[in-house]
Amino acid sequence: MLQLRYGLMNSPKRTQREIAKVLGISRSYVSRIEKKAIQRLMEEMKRINPK
Repeated sequence: MLQLRYGLMNSPKRTQREIAKVLGISRSYVSRIEKKAIQRLMEEMKRINPK
């Protein structure tokens, strides 16, 4: 989902609404998933490079 949202790996950036439509879920659910994914990435970055 982050790949769609932020245009990673040469895909175009999309809004939460566009992602929700493609996946057949609500925009608020997309938002919750996005928030969790970013939180996990931040935790992993802290684990790899604690400062």
